Amino acid sequence: MNNVSGFLQATFGLALAAGIAAMAISMAPDVVSAQNDGKSKADVTFTKWVTDTNFPAFPWDMQGVVGGDAGPGTFTGEVVNQVTQGTTTVIHALYHFNGQTHSFTADLFITKDETTGHGEVTLGVVTNGWLMGSKVTGGWDTLATCDIATPGNIFGATCFKGTLEISHF
Repeated sequence: MNNVSGFLQATFGLALAAGIAAMAISMAPDVVSAQNDGKSKADVTFTKWVTDTNFPAFPWDMQGVVGGDAGPGTFTGEVVNQVTQGTTTVIHALYHFNGQTHSFTADLFITKDETTGHGEVTLGVVTNGWLMGSKVTGGWDTLATCDIATPGNIFGATCFKGTLEISHF
C-alpha cells in the first residue's frame, strides 16, 4: 500500500468513527445543568503524558492529573490512533478523568498543529460517568519541559496541559 492510499484509508476510518460520535452527540440529553449545580458548562483541567511501554504500537497509554470542576484527581487515557499529514495530526483518544468530585470518560477527536504543538478538540462526547452524553470542546498545549513530575514519561519531560469544556446542546 502506498503512503497516499494508507493515509486515505486511515483518514476514512477516523472520519467514520467521528461520524458515529457526531450521531451520538446529536442525540445527547440536556444533562449538564441538571448534574452540574445548575451551570450550563463545566471546565476540567489536565496535565498528561505518554507512558506506553509498547510504543509506537497503538493504543498509547497516558497518565496524568486533573482538576477544575472534576476536582483534584488522576488522569488515564489512550491514544487510539493518529494520522499525520504535513504539519497536521488528527488524533482519536479516550480520556478518563478520575476527580475527587466527578469522574467520566470522553471520546475525543483532536487536531494538532505540529508547528505550534497545540491540540484542539474537533469532536468530543462524554461516553461514561458524570455528564454522560454531553459535548466536549477545548484543547491542550505541548510543554517541552513539564512543570510537574511525569513518572513513566516515555518522552522525557514533555507533557500536554489543557482544559476541556463540557456543555449541552
